[in-house]
Formats: sequence, structure tokens, C-alpha cells
Amino acid sequence: MPTRTSMILNPVAWPPARLRVCAVLAAAVAMMWVALVNGQPFFTPDTQAYVRGPDVAVVKLLGARFASPWARQEPPSAETAAAAHAGPTSQHSYDDNEVLAGRSIYYGALAYLGQLTGGFWLTVFIQGLAVAWLAEIVLRATDQRSLSAYAITVALLAFATPAPFFVADLMPDIWSGVAIGAMALVFAMPRRLTRLDLTALAAMTTFAALAHNSHVLIIAGVMAAGLALWLLRSRLRLHEADPRPALAIGVAAIACAVGGTLLFSAMVKHSMGAPPITPPFLTARVVADGPGRLYVRDHCRDHPFAVCSFADRLAGTDTDGFLWDESPKTGVFSVASPAQRRALATEQTRFALASTLAHPWLQARASAKNVALQLVQTDLEDFDYKPNVLAELRADLPPVHRARLDASLAAHRGWPITGLWAEQAVVIWLSLGVIGWSPLSRSRSRPAAPALSSLALLALAGVLANTLACGVLSDLYGRYQARCIWVLPLAAAPLLAAWMRSRSSARIAKVRSAAQFA
Repeated sequence: MPTRTSMILNPVAWPPARLRVCAVLAAAVAMMWVALVNGQPFFTPDTQAYVRGPDVAVVKLLGARFASPWARQEPPSAETAAAAHAGPTSQHSYDDNEVLAGRSIYYGALAYLGQLTGGFWLTVFIQGLAVAWLAEIVLRATDQRSLSAYAITVALLAFATPAPFFVADLMPDIWSGVAIGAMALVFAMPRRLTRLDLTALAAMTTFAALAHNSHVLIIAGVMAAGLALWLLRSRLRLHEADPRPALAIGVAAIACAVGGTLLFSAMVKHSMGAPPITPPFLTARVVADGPGRLYVRDHCRDHPFAVCSFADRLAGTDTDGFLWDESPKTGVFSVASPAQRRALATEQTRFALASTLAHPWLQARASAKNVALQLVQTDLEDFDYKPNVLAELRADLPPVHRARLDASLAAHRGWPITGLWAEQAVVIWLSLGVIGWSPLSRSRSRPAAPALSSLALLALAGVLANTLACGVLSDLYGRYQARCIWVLPLAAAPLLAAWMRSRSSARIAKVRSAAQFA
């Protein structure tokens, strides 16, 4: 039972468990504000691929009467199809003879659950809940236990970072930041976490690993950074947390992702007679970077690959063009025959390795350039639909969602993207300043300071791992970097609060000391 004195000194103490749950649920709803203002969650041309995976599985198991509107949609009108000529149309069926990997059926299950409950609002709420719960655990672990501190942090994430846009996006992007924050926290301060906290953080990390292949690389990057930080501080005989809980969670998450991929492949092979095809992302990358084109030009006679059949189409192509261009004159993967597509997918690792070994310095320079560009390329442009994207979405979405799409703010390009991003960039740069300052702070002698510093540095390492994964293996998009940088303010906020509290305590001690000698 708190005393009258403690209530006066701490009038906004963090509430009991049941009220804390209410605060987290309210924060999850607050994280949905972008979707609510927009009029619906954000769709991308990939959203349908995520929804259709579980939809196909349900129909295979239970029959066609259980097919969702995403499968039963009518072919687009001639006008809509013509407007969407730059992208694939929506004429899909359940008689497909090949299944593309790369669109996680596990994230698809979350999206499909939102489709079943109407409007995908449940999907958005769960994504907002992950961010809100992660923030609550971070603040409680870092001794920021007041309700006002939680409210301020949630407001910061909701209105001064890209987080609510990715919460509202029907893509697995928001889970990259969730995985970074969860892994960084378990590495930095496992002893401050309850069993429920560890279970929740492990579940978030595991789902993130299942949701997208790039998240596996990010989790591995945080694990490597966490181990390196532990070894460095142990060598310097500085206090450092036990890394074993974080390593166990990371290894389990990666193992689940690998097992989930193998299970999905086995299910597809059993159902379709052939395993899924992974689009040749690696081949597309080395071709766009240059070594792949040079290898095709110089070595196809001695070492023929399937990509050699498209030698006349590789000049000037980028990764998206290589993969998704549907023009018979310039396209590669999308216009290839089924046998060629499977061959392109099967050979991609060997071809990328051969191209890199043939031109190592050229590939190293290209990858370094891509990483540097991805590091600074962050924006929210995808959340104001461009005309070609809007036309493609109109062709892809079922009628009920198409009507809401036309009424959405993004369809009318009504979001003040430039102003919002300018505000968020300021917050991100300030957060980087706080994180960069933390190792130099003289307050490191305080017991909590090393843990807070570790949390911030590992969050930064996770963002850099995301940059490496996307810059080296994929095309360059501002969305790829913006999707996870919201974790930097979340990690920097406890550092700043601890510094302010330390300064305040120092001033009070100084005043008391002066009063004693007066």
C-alpha cells in the first residue's frame, strides 16, 4: 500500500496490471490513427499475394464455398485493366500450377484474419498492439514507470515517427522494428524482464522472423552486434548483461523461420506436385549491379545458365524490371516460361556467386554504393498512392475495398507527406544524437547507464543490419529504411529521461548541500 508521501512524490505512478493492460490497449488504438484518418489501411500491390496464400489453403482444405472475396473478384473492366497495364492484373484462380515463395503465408494468416473480420482493422490493431506493448516493456525495464512517461512515449511514436504508417500498412514491414526493439531489449537488460515480458518479446521476434526473410537477417545482425558488445565490455571488465536469453530467443526465432519455410514448401509440393518458386532476387541484384551482365556476356558459352537466354534484355535493367516487367521485349522472370522461371529460381545462388567471384571489386563497389544510398533513402512516398499504383490497386482489390480505396485520403494524395517526414526526420536525428552521446556520457557509473546505452546501441545496430540486408540484396526504396527507424526514438527516450533525472537529482543534492552549510 503506497504511503501518502510516495503518492505525493510520484502522483502518476504506473498503474496496477489491469489498468496497465487498458493503457496498452488504448495506445494500440492510438497507433492506428493513420489508418483511421486515411479511411482504410494501406494496400500495396503485394497485399493480395499475402491474403491469397491462406485463402488458397482454406479452399483446398474446406472447399470453394469458403473462398473469400479476394478470390471471387470479377476480372477488371477494360478501362481499369488498361489503366493498370504497368502491373499485373487481378485475374487469379485456384488452378495455378506454380506458387511463388517470398510472400510469407504466416504474415498472410494475420492479413487473412483481418480480412475475415472485415476491413483488415484487426490486422492493423494487432500491429499497433505489438508496438504499444513493446514500448510498455521498454519503459518498465528502464525504470520509466509513470503513466505520463508512457503517454509521452506513445505520443512520440504515434505523431513524430513513421511507426503509425507502417502499423496501418498491410505489409510485414512494421515487424522489422518490433524485432529490433525486442532483441535489443533482451540483450541489454534480461534481468529486468518478467517471464511474461520474455515470452511476449520472443513471440514478437519469432513472428517477425516468420513474416519476412529479411527479418531473419536483421535478427542475426542484432545477435552478432549483441555478442560483440558483450565481448568488448567483458574484456574491459564493464558490467554487461547475460547474452544467453537473447541468443536463445534469436536462435529459436531463426529456427522457426527455417522450419516454417520448409513446412510451407512441403505443403505446396504435396498439393501442387512441385515446391514453390523463389523469385531470383539474387540474380536480379547482380545483374542490376553489373557483374551479372558481364558474366552473361563473357561466360555463357562455357557455363550456361537459364539467364543466358535473356542476354539481350539485361542492359540497363534494374531489379524490379528483371523480376516484374511483363513486356515480352524487355521482361525476364515474369515473361519466362514455367520451366525457365523454375530454372532461374534454382540457379540464382550459383549464378550470383559465380558473377561475384568473376568481378569481386565491381560487386563490392556496387554493394557499398547501394548500402550508402539505402542508409539515407527514407521517405513516406508510398503512402500517397501514385497514379500507376492506384490503378493497379483498383484492378486488384475486391469491389468492397475498391470503393473505400477511392474514398481514402491516400487515393486523393491528401497526406502532407513532406511536412510529416520533415518533422519525423528531426526526431530521428535528435535520437541519433542522444544515442551517439550515450557512450561518452560521464553518467556511465550509474547502475542503469550501461544497460540503457546497450539498448540504444543495439537498436542502432539493428537499423544498420536492415540497411545492409536491403541495400545488398534488394532494390533501393525509402520504405525499407523508414519501416524500422522508429525504434531509435524508442531506445533514445529512456536515455534522455535518465539523463534529465540525473541532472535533476544533482541539482537537488547541490541545493541540499548548500542548505546544510548555510
